Amino acid sequence: MKRLTSWLVAGMCTALLGFAFAPKANAQGTVEQSSFNLTEPLDIGGTILQPGDYQIKVVLLQGNRNLLRVMNADGTKVLGTVLSVPHQEGPGAVQIPTSRYTYYPASAGHIMALRTWYAPDTPGLGGHDIVYTEQRAMELAAAANEPVVAMPDTAKEADYGTAPLVVVTPAKEVKPYEVVAAEKPPVPETAPVEPAKPEVAPVQPAKVAENRVHHKRLPKTASDVPLYAGLGVLSLLGALGLGVLGRRLA
Repeated sequence: MKRLTSWLVAGMCTALLGFAFAPKANAQGTVEQSSFNLTEPLDIGGTILQPGDYQIKVVLLQGNRNLLRVMNADGTKVLGTVLSVPHQEGPGAVQIPTSRYTYYPASAGHIMALRTWYAPDTPGLGGHDIVYTEQRAMELAAAANEPVVAMPDTAKEADYGTAPLVVVTPAKEVKPYEVVAAEKPPVPETAPVEPAKPEVAPVQPAKVAENRVHHKRLPKTASDVPLYAGLGVLSLLGALGLGVLGRRLA
C-alpha cells in the first residue's frame, strides 16, 4: 500500500513538472532553419555551393548581426559559416509558412549570390541580408545596381562579432552601415470628441429621506461556527473514505 501511494505521488509530481516546463522548453527551442535545393552553383557569403540539397540555420550572435550555418542535406556537416544582418520589411508585409530567397544575378565571371533569406514564419516579418567582403560586394552592387552590406576583405569567422560593417554602393562608394528599423504606419489624426454629459434626473427630497431610512446598518447576528462544523464533517468523511479504500487495496 505504501509503495502504491508513493508511485501515485511521484507520478502526479512528474506530470505537474512536465506541464510547468513544457511551454518554456518549446519557446526556447525555436530555431530559424530551412532546407533548399540548388540547380546551379550559388555563392552564400563566400561559401560556394554546387547543385544539390542543403540546410541553412541561424546562430544568434548579437542584436544587429547573425551567424548563418550552411550544412549538407541531413545537417551532419557544416559547409560554411557566413555573416548576415537583419532585413526589415515594411508594415504591409505578410508572414508566409515557407522559406523565401532573393538573389544577386550572375555576372561575367561570377556566379549567382544569395541576397536575402527569409525563414518560414519569420518572427517580426524580417529576413537575413548576407554580408560579403568589400571586393565581392563591389561586384554584386554593380551587377544588381543596389547597395550591398560588406565587411573587410581580411575578416575571418572569429572576427564576425566585431568586424566593422559598411555599405558598398553601385558607384563603388563605401559608406558606414546603419541599422534601419522598419517604418510603422502613420496613426490617423482625429479631432477630439468631448464625452457626452449624462442626463441627471432631479432628485426629490422626500425620496432621499426615505432611502436613508431603509439603509440603516443591521446588527451582526451571523456566526462562523456552522461553517467550521461543516468543514469538520467533510474532513471526517474524507478520512473514513480513505481508510476503506486502503483496506480494499491492502
